[in-house]
Amino acid sequence: MTPPAAFGALVVGAGVHGLATAWHLVRRGVPRVALVERFRLHHDRGSSHGAARITRTTYSDERYVRLVRVAHEEEWPRLERESATRLIHRCDGVFFGPPEGELERWAAAVAAAGAPGVERLTPAEARRRFPAFAFPDSRFVLHDRTGGVAAAADTLRALDRRCRVEGVHVLEETRVLALDPAADPVRVETDRGTLLAERVVVTAGAWVGSLVPVLAARTSVARQHVGYFRLGLPAERMTAPAFPVWVHLGAPEAGAHYGLPAFGEAGVKAARHGVAAGPDDPEQRPGPDPVAIERVRRFLAGQLAVPVLATVRAEACLYTNTPDEHFVLGPLPGHPRVVVGSACSGHGFKFGPLVGRILAELVLEGRTTVAEFEACRETFAVPG
Repeated sequence: MTPPAAFGALVVGAGVHGLATAWHLVRRGVPRVALVERFRLHHDRGSSHGAARITRTTYSDERYVRLVRVAHEEEWPRLERESATRLIHRCDGVFFGPPEGELERWAAAVAAAGAPGVERLTPAEARRRFPAFAFPDSRFVLHDRTGGVAAAADTLRALDRRCRVEGVHVLEETRVLALDPAADPVRVETDRGTLLAERVVVTAGAWVGSLVPVLAARTSVARQHVGYFRLGLPAERMTAPAFPVWVHLGAPEAGAHYGLPAFGEAGVKAARHGVAAGPDDPEQRPGPDPVAIERVRRFLAGQLAVPVLATVRAEACLYTNTPDEHFVLGPLPGHPRVVVGSACSGHGFKFGPLVGRILAELVLEGRTTVAEFEACRETFAVPG
């Protein structure tokens, strides 16, 4: 397809947030929307690949509690309707950990936001409801009935289909080298030539620092090592809704671990939430670290009341982290026609369709129709 002289809007990066942004732009009637991806769509080099992600209401910060409720009630159902695809598979969520961890802070955030469906349990009651878990170090457990599995690969395919049906220009294997936000229209230099656009949204994940210099020193890339494990349970008890999504909030030196039911894989998924790892080079592809995977297996064995029989397989993905783990969602200072959506610090997929709406509205109107975002948008602003 021959590109036009200038696109109405151009999105850099086709992970979940880039695809969702392009979808929302065309839904709003923006002409000539382009989506530029340095690899092939649905690649495994970034942060959005894999079969499944956790979704849940329970969070450490009441701002995210409120935002994820909008995602659950408005944007995931909208994408499911328009794509005619089930993307959220409900199951319970459990959140637990030792007294020196952050569970009390998470419980306080949920209470402050008035989140429905989250209940505080004694360890004995939690073991009755979730017999596969031992909860050996927990004073209490949060049971989140809004939890579930976001079908990640299905979500990317659904967004891809919607974008192509609506006429988005998809430019794969096209590496963006630089942006000139002061030019009118904005100049986007690629390894295949110069592109022009009235508006640009940068959702470049681990590569955001090379395109938005102000973020180069404020973000770091950390490779995550994820394992899939077969447990001593019948197969149907390792899948949703029988098996929960879970997060263990350990002592500061231990960090957090998380896991999901078996979904598109032969085993349950588990990993350490490693925002303090790295820095790593996104251009390198060393693969999953066997030592890190073995540590996850040992951790899982210590938390479960059933045996961990085998490691089925492992994979790696990238986190792009900010020091406070907040997202970056906002216009480039001094250049409102360029908006950045990145640095989701490993907890952004569950917000994907909502982030796309926020970024599309910001680049078109300068503000959004999401009251929960507008109330705290400075939290997510691109640093000056």
